[in-house]
Amino acid sequence: MRYTMANNDTHDAHDHNDHHEHGPDCGHEHGEITEADEQPRALLIGYGDIASRLAPMLIDIGFAVTGIRRRPNDANENDGIQVRAGDVSQAGTWAKLMQEPWDLIVVTLTPTEYSAEGYHQGYVVPMQHLVQQLPVESDTLVLYVSSTSVYGQRNGEWVDESSTTEPSLATGEQLLVAENTLRDGLLAKKAHVAIVRAAGIYGPGRERMYRAIQEGTYTITPVWHNRIHADDLAGALEHLALQHFMGATLDEVYIACEDEPLFGEDYVRHVAAQIGLDAAEVIAKAPKSNDVGARGNKRLSNKRLRESGWQLLSD
Repeated sequence: MRYTMANNDTHDAHDHNDHHEHGPDCGHEHGEITEADEQPRALLIGYGDIASRLAPMLIDIGFAVTGIRRRPNDANENDGIQVRAGDVSQAGTWAKLMQEPWDLIVVTLTPTEYSAEGYHQGYVVPMQHLVQQLPVESDTLVLYVSSTSVYGQRNGEWVDESSTTEPSLATGEQLLVAENTLRDGLLAKKAHVAIVRAAGIYGPGRERMYRAIQEGTYTITPVWHNRIHADDLAGALEHLALQHFMGATLDEVYIACEDEPLFGEDYVRHVAAQIGLDAAEVIAKAPKSNDVGARGNKRLSNKRLRESGWQLLSD
């Protein structure tokens, strides 16, 4: 399909985290995608928090959007977004979906349970089905949201897309299997795929860590914290889709995180200040440990995504 840029403008900042409040629009350069014959179609697999933030962005640049989730409800369908019921761990779901033409597929899954088997069923199995069902030499772009937990570094080193992936958790191992299944399978079919490894996602509905800091139960450890707001992650997906359909060649992997990680007490100090607490008092009372923990200790670089033109909204 042929796409053109119909217009180009800048719109205001999306709310990008739960301790920096902003308006409802997303602050990044964008244009509108038009196609010679018909409106381009986007399929959002796992229509949850991130996908529901992404959907209006895609509509804004010209896509017709369909979302797939296990149990749709009336609240999911608004502003022209069609939401369907579907279990993407089942081959039959994909067989039906692939009978329709899709220009863009965005995959934002959640596990059936927080275990290695839950991650296998929630991530690996759906990607096996997608690879099997997507036609050879498809023009479809697949954007897949993974996690930076595929990196197991523990010494505070800087990590980018070229860094070694040796997950320290069994769940991270399954995420890496899902990535490789999708990337290798689609590249063999000469399809288009980009994997977005997200840092810890925060924002409305994701306040568990903030509550722990507020309640004095959060343990301060000597590790780096790498975060991204849910709106910034959705904006990164929109940005990559737009880049692709305007003719840019995407890299296979991108890290999505904020510009600067925060270390140990600095992270707690930052959050405490944002939610109106006395940071010094919070830090003094908080439990502390020198244990790095299973999640490791690393500093993530978003240089590749930044250099592609993506604009972060957080300060």
